[in-house]
Amino acid sequence: MSYDLCIWDPSRHAPLPTSRKEAIATAERLEALSDSANSRFSELGALLVQRYDDDADAKNDGATLTAFWGSDPRQRAAACSSAVLRLSIPSDPCTRQISHAVDAAASLGLVVMDDEIGLCFLPDGTILPEEDREAWESDLAEMRAGPEDLVESKPDGRTFLEKLGGELFDAIGRGNKRI
Repeated sequence: MSYDLCIWDPSRHAPLPTSRKEAIATAERLEALSDSANSRFSELGALLVQRYDDDADAKNDGATLTAFWGSDPRQRAAACSSAVLRLSIPSDPCTRQISHAVDAAASLGLVVMDDEIGLCFLPDGTILPEEDREAWESDLAEMRAGPEDLVESKPDGRTFLEKLGGELFDAIGRGNKRI
């Protein structure tokens, strides 16, 4: 199963959307529109390959370029004959791929619409709808967290005597088999 990102160039087609509803409508309208080759899509494909090459975590997970992106993004961009580049990526987990695609697209002035949950990422960093920004940033933080970040050390609020008594009780209790 794949996860789709719809990517378009607002400088060629339509103004930037101002709401989720408008972004969805724009993506649907533009996807049906045939278009000549878009050099920004080709640049995006190359940037996505570069993002994979620079992502040590992706390689540590054993993902090849085509496994990471679902296909070679350069070929997908070259074959696109629509005003919308539909980038199908593996669905689980895909926060890393979405993050790379959003960052690369923003650098080229492209809009990214997450077709599954309806998030729209504008080139200036705006996320539509704005109330979903916190959830997206939480997903990014979780993805970027190392193992040491995931383990919370909880302080032990016991006094010294409480700790000592607990350890003695545990030691005596473990050796007592007559219960």
